[in-house]
Amino acid sequence: MAPVTEQSGNTASAFGEIVDLHQRSVYRYLIRCTGNSDDAQELFQETFLRAYRAYGDLPTDANHRAWLFRIATNLVKNYIRGRQRYRKVFVADGPIPSSTVHPTTPEQTFHSQETAQLLLNAIGALPFRQRTALIQRQLEGLAYREIAANLDCSEDSARAHVYQALKKLRACWQQIETGEERRCHASPKT
Repeated sequence: MAPVTEQSGNTASAFGEIVDLHQRSVYRYLIRCTGNSDDAQELFQETFLRAYRAYGDLPTDANHRAWLFRIATNLVKNYIRGRQRYRKVFVADGPIPSSTVHPTTPEQTFHSQETAQLLLNAIGALPFRQRTALIQRQLEGLAYREIAANLDCSEDSARAHVYQALKKLRACWQQIETGEERRCHASPKT
């Protein structure tokens, strides 16, 4: 093991600040992409391990958040490829976030949780690029240029991925409202 120098101590300290700033959003992103807290935790650790190893080569003016999301996105791609044969419905770990309208009866509570789960399943059924672009844009607030860099595509393609994902979710929502949610979970071809 190499001795700790003042410079490596500064690097570790600076990297620690980056971890403190971005660990929650990276973990939240990974859990939304995988739907599984165990897998998300494993990918989270690997993301920061790879980031730490590459931190010394990073330009000083780099956007650390976008850089971490790119690493996480590449790991999610590999995760999905590895699990492609065992494709499963996306199920949220833990309680489903409540909406702004709080149900007052057990029946309303059940139906609101059921509806939220159906939408989460629909997000999980989206193609990889659409799902990750949607999560990065709508839930994590990344700019289209950052999403484009993470997905190795143009900004216009990133916008198109988000648009197509939203379009599919809107169609799914309409099916849920009419009681035809079975079609929401079919694996899309695009």
